[in-house]
Amino acid sequence: MNYDIGIIGAGISGVFAALRLAERHRHLKVVVFEFGPPPPNCLRQDPIHVKRRRRQLEGWLGCFPTGDGKIYLEDDLAKISGFIDGRKLRGIKEWFTSELGEIAALKETKTKLPAPGIQKAISDNGFDLKMHSYEQWSPDQIHQLAKTSADRIEAAGNVFLSFDTEVFSFTKTGRKFSVITSQGDFNCKRIILSVGRSGWRWVNSVFKSFDILQENKDAKYGVKVEMPSSALRDFHKAHCSLTKEGLEIGPLHWQGSVIQEDHDDMTIAAFRSNEERWRTDKVFFSVHRTIPIEQDACFYVDRIAKLSHLLSGDRVGREKIKNFTKGMGDLAMMPEYSWVGGTLQELEPVFPNIISRGYFHVPDIDTNTSKINVTSNLETEIDGLFVAGECAGIKGIAAAGLLGAVAAEGAAK
Repeated sequence: MNYDIGIIGAGISGVFAALRLAERHRHLKVVVFEFGPPPPNCLRQDPIHVKRRRRQLEGWLGCFPTGDGKIYLEDDLAKISGFIDGRKLRGIKEWFTSELGEIAALKETKTKLPAPGIQKAISDNGFDLKMHSYEQWSPDQIHQLAKTSADRIEAAGNVFLSFDTEVFSFTKTGRKFSVITSQGDFNCKRIILSVGRSGWRWVNSVFKSFDILQENKDAKYGVKVEMPSSALRDFHKAHCSLTKEGLEIGPLHWQGSVIQEDHDDMTIAAFRSNEERWRTDKVFFSVHRTIPIEQDACFYVDRIAKLSHLLSGDRVGREKIKNFTKGMGDLAMMPEYSWVGGTLQELEPVFPNIISRGYFHVPDIDTNTSKINVTSNLETEIDGLFVAGECAGIKGIAAAGLLGAVAAEGAAK
Protein backbone atom coordinates (compact mmCIF):
# COMPACT_ATOMS: atom_id res chain seq x y z
CA MET A 1 0.00 0.00 0.00
CA ASN A 2 1.56 3.26 -1.16
CA TYR A 3 0.81 6.76 0.15
CA ASP A 4 2.24 10.23 -0.27
CA ILE A 5 2.08 11.06 3.46
CA GLY A 6 1.74 8.87 6.54
CA ILE A 7 0.64 10.43 9.83
CA ILE A 8 1.55 8.41 12.92
CA GLY A 9 -0.82 9.35 15.74
CA ALA A 10 -4.31 10.91 15.61
CA GLY A 11 -4.05 13.16 18.63
CA ILE A 12 -4.53 16.90 18.33
CA SER A 13 -1.56 17.43 16.00
CA GLY A 14 -2.33 14.37 13.86
CA VAL A 15 -6.01 15.30 13.45
CA PHE A 16 -5.28 18.87 12.40
CA ALA A 17 -2.51 17.71 10.07
CA ALA A 18 -4.98 15.33 8.42
CA LEU A 19 -7.70 18.00 8.32
CA ARG A 20 -5.33 20.48 6.66
CA LEU A 21 -4.31 17.92 4.03
CA ALA A 22 -7.96 16.96 3.44
CA GLU A 23 -9.04 20.57 2.93
CA ARG A 24 -6.04 22.08 1.12
CA HIS A 25 -4.19 19.18 -0.59
CA ARG A 26 -6.74 16.70 -1.90
CA HIS A 27 -4.37 15.57 -4.66
CA LEU A 28 -2.24 13.82 -2.02
CA LYS A 29 -2.96 10.32 -0.78
CA VAL A 30 -2.68 10.23 3.03
CA VAL A 31 -2.90 7.48 5.67
CA VAL A 32 -3.35 8.08 9.42
CA PHE A 33 -2.19 5.35 11.82
CA GLU A 34 -3.85 5.46 15.25
CA PHE A 35 -3.28 2.96 18.05
CA GLY A 36 -6.60 3.79 19.71
CA PRO A 37 -10.26 3.71 18.68
CA PRO A 38 -12.15 6.03 16.32
CA PRO A 39 -14.07 9.06 17.60
CA PRO A 40 -17.01 8.20 19.90
CA ASN A 41 -20.49 9.13 18.80
CA CYS A 42 -22.87 11.24 20.85
CA LEU A 43 -24.15 8.28 22.91
CA ARG A 44 -21.74 8.30 25.84
CA GLN A 45 -22.51 4.68 26.85
CA ASP A 46 -21.74 3.15 23.44
CA PRO A 47 -19.06 0.38 23.25
CA ILE A 48 -16.52 2.72 21.62
CA HIS A 49 -16.83 5.15 24.55
CA VAL A 50 -16.29 2.32 27.05
CA LYS A 51 -13.17 1.30 25.16
CA ARG A 52 -12.06 4.91 25.15
CA ARG A 53 -12.10 5.04 28.96
CA ARG A 54 -9.83 2.01 29.14
CA ARG A 55 -7.29 3.54 26.73
CA GLN A 56 -7.28 7.04 28.08
CA LEU A 57 -4.70 8.82 25.93
CA GLU A 58 -5.26 7.01 22.64
CA GLY A 59 -7.94 7.58 20.04
CA TRP A 60 -9.11 10.50 17.93
CA LEU A 61 -7.91 13.84 19.37
CA GLY A 62 -5.72 12.00 21.90
CA CYS A 63 -5.95 13.28 25.47
CA PHE A 64 -8.25 16.22 24.65
CA PRO A 65 -11.53 14.31 25.29
CA THR A 66 -10.29 13.04 28.66
CA GLY A 67 -8.45 16.21 29.72
CA ASP A 68 -9.55 19.47 31.31
CA GLY A 69 -10.57 21.14 28.05
CA LYS A 70 -8.47 24.29 28.43
CA ILE A 71 -6.91 25.78 25.29
CA TYR A 72 -4.07 28.25 25.98
CA LEU A 73 -3.98 29.84 22.53
CA GLU A 74 -1.89 32.93 23.30
CA ASP A 75 0.56 31.00 25.50
CA ASP A 76 1.03 28.36 22.82
CA LEU A 77 1.47 30.92 20.06
CA ALA A 78 4.28 32.48 22.10
CA LYS A 79 5.96 29.07 22.45
CA ILE A 80 6.14 28.42 18.73
CA SER A 81 6.57 31.92 17.32
CA GLY A 82 10.35 31.72 17.70
CA PHE A 83 10.92 29.16 14.95
CA ILE A 84 7.87 29.47 12.69
CA ASP A 85 7.77 32.28 10.11
CA GLY A 86 5.42 35.00 11.34
CA ARG A 87 3.35 35.28 8.15
CA LYS A 88 2.98 31.52 7.90
CA LEU A 89 1.98 31.27 11.54
CA ARG A 90 -0.66 34.00 11.18
CA GLY A 91 -2.30 32.13 8.31
CA ILE A 92 -2.24 28.84 10.22
CA LYS A 93 -3.67 30.55 13.31
CA GLU A 94 -6.57 32.01 11.33
CA TRP A 95 -7.34 28.61 9.84
CA PHE A 96 -7.02 26.81 13.20
CA THR A 97 -9.25 29.25 15.09
CA SER A 98 -11.86 29.15 12.32
CA GLU A 99 -11.97 25.35 12.59
CA LEU A 100 -12.52 25.59 16.34
CA GLY A 101 -14.96 28.48 15.93
CA GLU A 102 -17.29 26.32 13.85
CA ILE A 103 -17.89 24.21 16.96
CA ALA A 104 -17.89 26.87 19.69
CA ALA A 105 -17.24 30.59 19.89
CA LEU A 106 -13.75 31.16 21.28
CA LYS A 107 -14.31 33.07 24.50
CA GLU A 108 -11.12 33.95 26.32
CA THR A 109 -11.20 33.55 30.11
CA LYS A 110 -9.02 35.98 32.06
CA THR A 111 -8.52 35.91 35.83
CA LYS A 112 -7.67 38.63 38.35
CA LEU A 113 -4.16 39.20 39.58
CA PRO A 114 -3.30 37.94 43.07
CA ALA A 115 -3.68 40.47 45.89
CA PRO A 116 -0.86 43.06 46.20
CA GLY A 117 0.51 41.30 49.30
CA ILE A 118 0.90 38.02 47.40
CA GLN A 119 2.44 39.78 44.42
CA LYS A 120 5.00 41.35 46.77
CA ALA A 121 5.76 37.96 48.36
CA ILE A 122 6.26 36.48 44.89
CA SER A 123 8.68 39.25 43.93
CA ASP A 124 10.50 39.31 47.29
CA ASN A 125 11.19 35.58 47.01
CA GLY A 126 12.69 35.90 43.54
CA PHE A 127 9.83 34.47 41.45
CA ASP A 128 8.50 35.74 38.15
CA LEU A 129 4.69 35.79 37.88
CA LYS A 130 2.91 34.79 34.65
CA MET A 131 -0.86 34.99 34.13
CA HIS A 132 -2.61 32.54 31.79
CA SER A 133 -5.73 33.23 29.74
CA TYR A 134 -7.54 30.31 28.13
CA GLU A 135 -10.60 29.07 26.26
CA GLN A 136 -12.59 26.51 28.25
CA TRP A 137 -14.18 23.68 26.26
CA SER A 138 -16.85 21.33 27.60
CA PRO A 139 -16.83 17.56 26.96
CA ASP A 140 -19.80 17.88 24.59
CA GLN A 141 -17.96 20.48 22.49
CA ILE A 142 -14.86 18.28 22.36
CA HIS A 143 -16.86 15.25 21.23
CA GLN A 144 -18.56 17.41 18.58
CA LEU A 145 -15.13 18.49 17.33
CA ALA A 146 -14.10 14.82 17.17
CA LYS A 147 -17.14 13.86 15.11
CA THR A 148 -17.05 16.89 12.80
CA SER A 149 -13.33 16.65 12.07
CA ALA A 150 -13.53 12.92 11.32
CA ASP A 151 -16.57 13.40 9.06
CA ARG A 152 -14.89 16.18 7.08
CA ILE A 153 -11.67 14.24 6.64
CA GLU A 154 -13.50 11.13 5.43
CA ALA A 155 -15.68 13.19 3.09
CA ALA A 156 -12.58 14.62 1.37
CA GLY A 157 -11.76 11.13 0.12
CA ASN A 158 -7.96 11.41 0.09
CA VAL A 159 -7.26 10.40 3.72
CA PHE A 160 -7.46 6.76 4.88
CA LEU A 161 -7.98 6.38 8.65
CA SER A 162 -6.52 3.21 10.18
CA PHE A 163 -7.68 2.84 13.81
CA ASP A 164 -6.64 0.19 16.36
CA THR A 165 -3.35 0.06 14.45
CA GLU A 166 -0.01 -0.27 16.19
CA VAL A 167 3.05 1.02 14.36
CA PHE A 168 5.87 -1.32 15.29
CA SER A 169 8.64 0.51 13.42
CA PHE A 170 9.46 2.45 10.29
CA THR A 171 12.64 2.78 8.26
CA LYS A 172 13.74 4.79 5.27
CA THR A 173 15.07 3.24 2.09
CA GLY A 174 15.87 5.59 -0.74
CA ARG A 175 13.06 8.15 -1.03
CA LYS A 176 10.40 6.14 0.81
CA PHE A 177 9.58 5.13 4.36
CA SER A 178 8.55 1.55 5.07
CA VAL A 179 6.04 1.47 7.93
CA ILE A 180 5.48 -1.87 9.69
CA THR A 181 2.12 -2.05 11.48
CA SER A 182 -0.32 -4.52 13.00
CA GLN A 183 -2.50 -4.01 9.91
CA GLY A 184 0.25 -4.72 7.39
CA ASP A 185 3.11 -2.87 5.71
CA PHE A 186 2.82 0.58 4.13
CA ASN A 187 5.08 2.73 1.96
CA CYS A 188 5.00 6.51 2.47
CA LYS A 189 7.01 9.21 0.72
CA ARG A 190 6.87 11.39 3.83
CA ILE A 191 6.01 10.85 7.49
CA ILE A 192 4.48 13.19 10.09
CA LEU A 193 5.28 11.88 13.56
CA SER A 194 2.63 13.10 16.03
CA VAL A 195 2.17 10.46 18.72
CA GLY A 196 1.75 12.91 21.63
CA ARG A 197 2.14 12.19 25.33
CA SER A 198 1.04 8.55 25.18
CA GLY A 199 4.07 7.66 23.04
CA TRP A 200 6.79 9.80 24.58
CA ARG A 201 9.05 6.81 25.28
CA TRP A 202 8.41 5.17 21.90
CA VAL A 203 9.22 8.31 19.96
CA ASN A 204 12.44 8.69 21.94
CA SER A 205 13.48 5.25 20.66
CA VAL A 206 12.54 6.27 17.10
CA PHE A 207 14.77 9.35 17.28
CA LYS A 208 17.59 7.16 18.57
CA SER A 209 17.15 4.67 15.73
CA PHE A 210 17.47 7.50 13.18
CA ASP A 211 20.45 8.93 15.11
CA ILE A 212 18.92 12.41 15.41
CA LEU A 213 18.40 12.49 19.19
CA GLN A 214 20.42 15.18 20.92
CA GLU A 215 21.95 14.59 24.33
CA ASN A 216 19.64 15.77 27.11
CA LYS A 217 20.74 15.56 30.73
CA ASP A 218 18.14 17.88 32.26
CA ALA A 219 15.36 15.93 33.98
CA LYS A 220 12.21 17.85 34.98
CA TYR A 221 9.87 16.28 37.53
CA GLY A 222 8.27 16.92 40.91
CA VAL A 223 4.92 16.74 42.69
CA LYS A 224 1.41 18.09 42.22
CA VAL A 225 0.40 20.05 45.33
CA GLU A 226 -3.15 20.08 46.69
CA MET A 227 -4.39 22.83 49.03
CA PRO A 228 -7.83 24.03 50.19
CA SER A 229 -8.98 27.08 48.23
CA SER A 230 -9.70 28.84 51.53
CA ALA A 231 -5.95 28.86 52.30
CA LEU A 232 -5.22 30.77 49.09
CA ARG A 233 -8.00 33.39 49.05
CA ASP A 234 -5.52 36.21 48.33
CA PHE A 235 -4.70 34.58 44.99
CA HIS A 236 -8.23 35.56 43.82
CA LYS A 237 -8.45 32.25 41.90
CA ALA A 238 -5.70 33.55 39.63
CA HIS A 239 -4.75 31.14 36.88
CA CYS A 240 -1.03 31.80 37.10
CA SER A 241 2.40 30.23 37.37
CA LEU A 242 5.71 31.16 39.03
CA THR A 243 9.24 30.51 37.81
CA LYS A 244 12.71 30.88 39.32
CA GLU A 245 16.09 29.35 38.43
CA GLY A 246 15.03 25.92 37.23
CA LEU A 247 11.91 25.83 39.41
CA GLU A 248 8.42 25.95 37.87
CA ILE A 249 5.27 26.33 40.00
CA GLY A 250 1.84 25.98 38.44
CA PRO A 251 -0.33 26.74 36.69
CA LEU A 252 -2.73 27.06 39.62
CA HIS A 253 -5.85 25.01 38.83
CA TRP A 254 -8.97 25.73 40.89
CA GLN A 255 -11.98 23.68 42.06
CA GLY A 256 -11.25 20.40 40.31
CA SER A 257 -9.68 17.03 41.10
CA VAL A 258 -6.49 15.12 40.46
CA ILE A 259 -7.17 12.17 38.16
CA GLN A 260 -4.97 9.31 37.01
CA GLU A 261 -3.52 9.66 33.53
CA ASP A 262 -2.95 6.03 32.59
CA HIS A 263 0.14 4.87 30.73
CA ASP A 264 1.22 1.29 30.02
CA ASP A 265 3.08 0.69 33.27
CA MET A 266 2.51 3.86 35.31
CA THR A 267 0.06 6.62 36.04
CA ILE A 268 0.74 10.36 36.09
CA ALA A 269 -1.10 12.91 38.23
CA ALA A 270 -3.36 15.03 35.99
CA PHE A 271 -6.09 17.61 36.65
CA ARG A 272 -9.72 17.86 35.58
CA SER A 273 -12.53 20.30 36.37
CA ASN A 274 -14.74 20.60 33.28
CA GLU A 275 -17.50 18.29 34.56
CA GLU A 276 -19.54 18.58 37.72
CA ARG A 277 -18.30 15.24 39.07
CA TRP A 278 -14.75 16.63 39.30
CA ARG A 279 -15.65 19.85 41.18
CA THR A 280 -14.09 20.36 44.64
CA ASP A 281 -13.02 23.27 46.85
CA LYS A 282 -9.33 22.47 46.22
CA VAL A 283 -6.55 24.11 44.24
CA PHE A 284 -3.80 22.09 42.54
CA PHE A 285 -0.45 23.09 41.06
CA SER A 286 2.71 21.34 39.91
CA VAL A 287 6.07 21.94 41.56
CA HIS A 288 8.72 20.93 39.03
CA ARG A 289 12.47 21.36 39.24
CA THR A 290 14.97 20.83 36.43
CA ILE A 291 17.71 18.55 37.76
CA PRO A 292 21.07 18.15 35.93
CA ILE A 293 21.91 14.44 35.75
CA GLU A 294 24.66 12.22 34.36
CA GLN A 295 22.42 10.00 32.23
CA ASP A 296 19.72 10.29 29.57
CA ALA A 297 16.84 12.42 30.91
CA CYS A 298 14.12 10.32 29.27
CA PHE A 299 15.37 7.12 30.95
CA TYR A 300 15.81 8.89 34.29
CA VAL A 301 12.33 10.44 34.37
CA ASP A 302 10.80 7.16 33.19
CA ARG A 303 12.48 5.33 36.08
CA ILE A 304 11.34 7.89 38.67
CA ALA A 305 7.74 7.71 37.47
CA LYS A 306 7.71 3.89 37.57
CA LEU A 307 9.25 3.71 41.06
CA SER A 308 6.93 6.32 42.61
CA HIS A 309 4.00 4.62 40.90
CA LEU A 310 4.95 1.27 42.47
CA LEU A 311 5.45 2.83 45.91
CA SER A 312 1.95 4.32 45.66
CA GLY A 313 0.35 0.93 44.98
CA ASP A 314 -0.16 1.22 41.20
CA ARG A 315 -2.05 4.50 41.44
CA VAL A 316 -1.41 8.20 41.89
CA GLY A 317 0.01 8.61 45.40
CA ARG A 318 -1.27 11.21 47.86
CA GLU A 319 0.69 12.20 50.97
CA LYS A 320 0.60 14.91 53.61
CA ILE A 321 3.36 17.46 53.03
CA LYS A 322 3.83 17.80 56.78
CA ASN A 323 4.61 14.09 57.11
CA PHE A 324 6.99 14.12 54.15
CA THR A 325 9.03 17.01 55.57
CA LYS A 326 9.50 14.87 58.71
CA GLY A 327 10.90 11.97 56.67
CA MET A 328 7.68 9.97 56.73
CA GLY A 329 5.67 8.52 53.84
CA ASP A 330 6.39 6.45 50.74
CA LEU A 331 8.12 9.16 48.76
CA ALA A 332 10.69 9.76 51.53
CA MET A 333 12.22 6.41 50.48
CA MET A 334 13.34 7.84 47.11
CA PRO A 335 16.53 9.97 47.20
CA GLU A 336 15.54 11.50 43.83
CA TYR A 337 12.86 13.47 45.73
CA SER A 338 15.14 14.72 48.50
CA TRP A 339 14.92 18.28 47.12
CA VAL A 340 11.12 18.43 47.43
CA GLY A 341 10.90 19.08 51.19
CA GLY A 342 13.22 22.09 51.17
CA THR A 343 11.54 23.50 48.05
CA LEU A 344 8.05 23.27 49.59
CA GLN A 345 9.29 25.00 52.74
CA GLU A 346 10.78 27.70 50.49
CA LEU A 347 7.27 28.26 49.08
CA GLU A 348 5.67 28.91 52.49
CA PRO A 349 5.89 32.76 52.24
CA VAL A 350 4.04 32.67 48.91
CA PHE A 351 1.63 29.81 49.72
CA PRO A 352 0.86 30.24 53.44
CA ASN A 353 0.27 26.97 55.32
CA ILE A 354 1.45 24.82 52.42
CA ILE A 355 3.31 22.60 54.91
CA SER A 356 0.56 22.30 57.52
CA ARG A 357 -2.48 22.09 55.22
CA GLY A 358 -1.10 20.80 51.93
CA TYR A 359 -0.87 17.39 50.28
CA PHE A 360 0.99 16.30 47.20
CA HIS A 361 0.35 13.75 44.44
CA VAL A 362 2.92 11.71 42.51
CA PRO A 363 4.11 10.88 39.90
CA ASP A 364 4.12 14.33 38.28
CA ILE A 365 6.71 14.40 35.51
CA ASP A 366 7.61 16.20 32.31
CA THR A 367 7.21 13.63 29.54
CA ASN A 368 8.75 15.94 26.96
CA THR A 369 12.40 14.95 27.31
CA SER A 370 13.47 14.34 23.69
CA LYS A 371 15.46 16.99 21.82
CA ILE A 372 16.05 17.10 18.07
CA ASN A 373 16.80 19.74 15.43
CA VAL A 374 13.88 20.81 13.21
CA THR A 375 13.41 23.36 10.45
CA SER A 376 10.69 26.02 10.36
CA ASN A 377 8.58 23.51 8.39
CA LEU A 378 9.06 21.00 11.25
CA GLU A 379 11.20 18.71 9.10
CA THR A 380 13.90 16.81 10.97
CA GLU A 381 17.45 16.05 9.84
CA ILE A 382 15.95 13.03 8.05
CA ASP A 383 14.62 14.19 4.68
CA GLY A 384 10.84 13.69 4.59
CA LEU A 385 10.41 13.03 8.33
CA PHE A 386 8.31 15.75 10.00
CA VAL A 387 7.29 16.14 13.63
CA ALA A 388 4.41 17.96 15.33
CA GLY A 389 3.10 18.58 18.84
CA GLU A 390 5.13 17.05 21.65
CA CYS A 391 7.26 15.18 19.11
CA ALA A 392 8.52 18.64 18.12
CA GLY A 393 9.30 19.39 21.77
CA ILE A 394 6.34 21.69 22.51
CA LYS A 395 3.39 21.01 24.80
CA GLY A 396 -0.14 22.38 24.61
CA ILE A 397 -3.44 21.68 22.86
CA ALA A 398 -3.29 24.78 20.66
CA ALA A 399 0.41 24.28 19.95
CA ALA A 400 -0.29 20.72 18.82
CA GLY A 401 -3.06 21.78 16.44
CA LEU A 402 -1.06 24.64 15.01
CA LEU A 403 2.09 22.56 14.56
CA GLY A 404 0.08 19.74 12.99
CA ALA A 405 -1.06 22.14 10.28
CA VAL A 406 2.48 23.54 9.83
CA ALA A 407 3.89 20.00 9.47
CA ALA A 408 1.15 19.16 6.96
CA GLU A 409 2.09 22.14 4.80
CA GLY A 410 5.76 21.19 5.02
CA ALA A 411 5.07 17.58 4.04
CA ALA A 412 2.72 18.65 1.22
CA LYS A 413 5.61 20.44 -0.51
